[in-house]
Amino acid sequence: MRLSLNDLHASLADPLLDAMTFLNEVTTRYPDAVSFAPGRPYEGFFEPEDVPAYLETYLDHLADRGLGRDAVRTALFQYGPTKGIINELVVRSLANDEGLTVDPGAVVVTVGAQEGMLLTLRALCAGPDDVLLVSSPCYVGVTGAARLLDLTVRPVPEGPDGGPDP
Repeated sequence: MRLSLNDLHASLADPLLDAMTFLNEVTTRYPDAVSFAPGRPYEGFFEPEDVPAYLETYLDHLADRGLGRDAVRTALFQYGPTKGIINELVVRSLANDEGLTVDPGAVVVTVGAQEGMLLTLRALCAGPDDVLLVSSPCYVGVTGAARLLDLTVRPVPEGPDGGPDP
């Protein structure tokens, strides 16, 4: 038995998904271009030979927290807490950089904007009558996330100042 695309959630056949594929292909064809469209960091900022120094910095951080050898091994090679392992660092950065006091348990670290939007929409849009209003044009990722959750999306035109057009 073959599984057809028509048998899956309709969001997987959304033509907007092709736009992201196209943007990634452009980045591949023009490797010297710095593209912000697909959310892809510039590879020139990351060097493989720097990885040991990053690892050493993290090991020092674990030692500063008082972790012994067995606990360090567990931290490196086992699944960590469901909410992640860097919440304390994020909270400290928010306090130092922005003057914000935040409970580490209130911080949700995601792998990117797309996941953050999906989690936010899932939490805030809980009923069948909920509608997502988006500026027009908007980031394709938010409409894709809404589609995965079967949310109705309504575009709101932007005025000359970038705000909603009355």
